[in-house]
Amino acid sequence: MQSTLQIFRYLYRHLPPLCPKEVGERIKKSLERAENNPEMTVEQLENEMIKIGYEIWPWNQAYKEFLMATEDRLGEHFLLPHLSDRLKEKYAEFVHHGGNLRELHSGRPANFFTSEERVELCRNLVDMQVKLREYVDRDIVGLNKKKYLQRVEDFKKMLTEIKNNLGNLRHLADGEDEHPSLAQEITSKIRDFEYGLCLLGPEINYEAVCKTEEFFRGRKTELSRFKGINIPMQIDWYNN
Repeated sequence: MQSTLQIFRYLYRHLPPLCPKEVGERIKKSLERAENNPEMTVEQLENEMIKIGYEIWPWNQAYKEFLMATEDRLGEHFLLPHLSDRLKEKYAEFVHHGGNLRELHSGRPANFFTSEERVELCRNLVDMQVKLREYVDRDIVGLNKKKYLQRVEDFKKMLTEIKNNLGNLRHLADGEDEHPSLAQEITSKIRDFEYGLCLLGPEINYEAVCKTEEFFRGRKTELSRFKGINIPMQIDWYNN
């Protein structure tokens, strides 16, 4: 419960620039209700967060897009001046061997650097992220405000399609009386996707959402085709 609340607090404290004030107020009140309700279950808290996720996902996606683009363009500008000379050389060697700045976040190149170098890198990567966010925040409310808001609208349209697809999946699950396990599987997948809207799970994948209905309809056809294949034949010997 506490770990879920921590994620909720993070969502509230890291609302992207220009996110409507009323949205922030709704999130604040929802968070306060959760913090002051000892009877609230984890599932109820997750439901609250999913509702919030539907509101802020387009803003978070647009902001993330700007942040990643800025890191690709200026990340080294914010990182390299603060590295020791030895680590600058080691980083240049890392890049020479095909590495890049973004890979440092993943931990994959850990074996390339010594433990002391990793400590220095981690500290400076955190500082770099702070400076990048400050830069992007200024950029979004300034020169690139129009472009940023257009990307928010683009993601809102994408979210509408995601909602429609999830609605179709719910309809499919609700009407699945023949295969209860399949209905449960569909419902679980919907939940997984919704977790991705609010940091409770892996980031939601638009293409995967769009393909899921077709996948489950195929599963239904397959299950129906093989229904009863493992059930022993019952023969009424007395009426033959």
